[in-house]
Amino acid sequence: MMKLNRLLALFAAVLFAVTVTGAARAGELTVVFAIAKPPFVYATQTGPAGPDDKGGIEPQIMKAALALRGRSFDALYSTYDQLTGLVLDGRADAAATVRPENPALFYSNEFVSFHNVAVLRAGAPAPATIADLAGLSMVAWEGATMDLGPGFATAAAASPKYAEMGDQKAQVQAFMDGRFDAVIIDSTIFRYWKKVLGGKAADFQFHSLFGGHTPFVVGFADETVRNDFNAGLKEIRQSGVYDVLFNHHIAD
Repeated sequence: MMKLNRLLALFAAVLFAVTVTGAARAGELTVVFAIAKPPFVYATQTGPAGPDDKGGIEPQIMKAALALRGRSFDALYSTYDQLTGLVLDGRADAAATVRPENPALFYSNEFVSFHNVAVLRAGAPAPATIADLAGLSMVAWEGATMDLGPGFATAAAASPKYAEMGDQKAQVQAFMDGRFDAVIIDSTIFRYWKKVLGGKAADFQFHSLFGGHTPFVVGFADETVRNDFNAGLKEIRQSGVYDVLFNHHIAD
């Protein structure tokens, strides 16, 4: 109980810092996020955040980390393929959740990560390898056969029924409705939509067949801002605030 009380006190302190900093220094930075990937980002339209912006895991963690170094930002939303370009041409100060691929930017430590899994119903035989998925009907995101490599592409081609859907809510709903034996998806995104759609955690099993998690970082135009963010990010990870902000969106 003492540990929980300390964690809640730290969480309250971060929220207070976010509120005060945002009011005092709104607009100091502009951070761009990719749209339409709840619970990481809830926004579905490109452009500046509106008054009803619900944020998501990424904006909340970004805000908490920067607030501890006296910084605030306005959120800008765009498509994933435009994130880095918006920083390079000066329309944003940072791009959240990108891969460290452009030497012109200053990249943070790991910000968030994605972990692709095969989700099956509880009690179903557990696949030991990707090849074992070939006998199952499966639904995945658009482009999964390219993203997950030739082994999965082979399994998908041999599946009795394989489909890809751009709408991940529809993807999870189709699986939960019994139309597929397995859903191939990021574990956090599944937990979110399972919660929204009324599923129970005990009804499903995750199978990590696709390797470890894939880390993403934040690309900054300014090295000093990057360093401030890294310091704040380290602090909220060590305090447990990071986990509170992350799990708030997916906990049953």
